[in-house]
Amino acid sequence: MGRLAMALSLLLTSLPALASGSLALHWSTSLSTLKDPQPTTSRHGTKPTPAAGDQGATPWPQMLLAADQQAAANRAFDAGAQAAQALSQQAWATAWMPRADASASASRRRQQINDTTVNTPATALSISATLPLWRAADQATAQAQAAQAEQAQWQARGSRTNVARELSMAFLMAIEAAEQRRLTLAQQDLLQEQWRINDRRLQAGAGTILDVLETRTRIDQSRVAVQDLDTRLATQKLTLERLSHQAVTLATGLNEHSPDLPTAVSSLDEALLLAPSRHPPLRDALAQVKAATATDQARTAERWQPTVDAVASTSLVREVPQLDGFSQRQTTRERAIGVQMNWALFTGGLQQGRTRESAALLIQAEARRDEAQAQVESSLRDAYQTLSQARQVVSLQRQVEQTASATYDALRKAFVAGLRTNLDLLNAQQQIYTARQSLVSARVNALAAQVTILSLLDQLDADHLAPLMPLFDTAPLPLLAESTP
Repeated sequence: MGRLAMALSLLLTSLPALASGSLALHWSTSLSTLKDPQPTTSRHGTKPTPAAGDQGATPWPQMLLAADQQAAANRAFDAGAQAAQALSQQAWATAWMPRADASASASRRRQQINDTTVNTPATALSISATLPLWRAADQATAQAQAAQAEQAQWQARGSRTNVARELSMAFLMAIEAAEQRRLTLAQQDLLQEQWRINDRRLQAGAGTILDVLETRTRIDQSRVAVQDLDTRLATQKLTLERLSHQAVTLATGLNEHSPDLPTAVSSLDEALLLAPSRHPPLRDALAQVKAATATDQARTAERWQPTVDAVASTSLVREVPQLDGFSQRQTTRERAIGVQMNWALFTGGLQQGRTRESAALLIQAEARRDEAQAQVESSLRDAYQTLSQARQVVSLQRQVEQTASATYDALRKAFVAGLRTNLDLLNAQQQIYTARQSLVSARVNALAAQVTILSLLDQLDADHLAPLMPLFDTAPLPLLAESTP
């Protein structure tokens, strides 16, 4: 009877702790209301207070701007665009601009006529000019080079979009891991409190060693989960630093006061209308079709059309023949102006081969354009579908969380009354934790879908991301060290 009374006394003493654990577990239905847990023992250090002048977590738009300017892939494509622009200028000059050349020479000619030697020093100076009148092939080539320069610019835009999307996805994966880590630590605090209660109940004879071991197993599992999340955070941090070329401080997670799913994208119909003018791969393919068409015209012109140029030249030649000590200066001036026409009559099959090549490249470019058009439409529809499904999942997970919380409250009361086991209580806690994990994943999936839509429309920048920024906690991610309870 004495041991039974002691056990009942211990159980009544544990009721406030269980109630406080219930209140801690019964968080708001908004997942963002979770704070970084403060344990009752020195399981980990207190969250550090930012020093004076600390700017907190590195903002998402700041990393995008740094990556846009510093990423090696972007710099490589920028250089390629500049080279293509220079080639376009060269082709335009060849097709339309006149050309002037100057030449000068000095020579000494020696002639032996029988026994007579004649030395003739000579100097010559000439200037010639050529003005293109009709160069159909060169003009079409200039148009092709201009289209290729435009294509290179859109390839550079596509590179920027790919880098921005990769960085944004890494940022969202880091946010998800940080929020999951905060959830796991909160769950770990509740499990540790439950472990202490079970340990005291075991010492008083009211509990079993199985209750202690079950709880301890859950605590160890949560530690493994935290370590896995730390690894994910470190990986995403390295990705962000590689792309932005700067030191990055990760954010703590989601903001507790933020709305669930703000919208930063337009409707699907508007996106489909905007895609042909904004999607970099599609604009790249359209520019390639334009360049291939101009190249095909150039090859046809090379085969059938002559080139006509206006030419003009002037020259001055001075010679001083020297014979038996006598010399006489001779000056010759010459001016010429005219029209020159060149027509390729036979090239041994060269022009025919070049014409077939350009025709095949045009077919290839048109097929690539059709594929890019179909790809962007399919990707947009898939991203909007993913966004819609993620919103539905968020709503459903809210209901699951509320049901799990109500179930836990009922099980806690039954556990205190001795009608339910410790394992039932742990499973109820796990259901709440799992529901909130799924809710975090669904919210991040919705954000990732919006990032995909913005990247497809070349709109992944600070202005279009502004509606999403209140979602994120700007506090830096604390570094927490785990220990055995």
